[in-house]
Amino acid sequence: MTFAGMRIGESLVKQTLKGNVINIDRQRTPQNHITPAKTTGPVFVPEWFAEEYATYELGAINHATVYRGVKRRAKKELGIELNPHALRHLFATNLVKLGAPPEVLRRQMRHHDVAVSLRYYVQTQEADIESVMARFA
Repeated sequence: MTFAGMRIGESLVKQTLKGNVINIDRQRTPQNHITPAKTTGPVFVPEWFAEEYATYELGAINHATVYRGVKRRAKKELGIELNPHALRHLFATNLVKLGAPPEVLRRQMRHHDVAVSLRYYVQTQEADIESVMARFA
């Protein structure tokens, strides 16, 4: 989720992979049904991630298992509150911090409008603003 911006249900289904592009087209619902994804389309990922994804085996993983696992591990190892959807927000925020143009952000998030990506997913803190403004000095 962190390296592809996938929703939890999308990460529970093996999506088609070609090179370093994952084509998101389906999801697993909390009721364990496979349905079309909320939004579809290609997501570009780093090569190393594509290599890992190619060997990815799902097993008996469901929404609750992933949700609880992410929350528990973040609390235990990092001492923070975190959930799988927050990883999608982190992905969007990191794209912006790396200088991705708004259209790249929109496509990677598979949103119809870049305003959704920017308004609801990208998280800006005061330190981010200060860092950018310091470059004008």
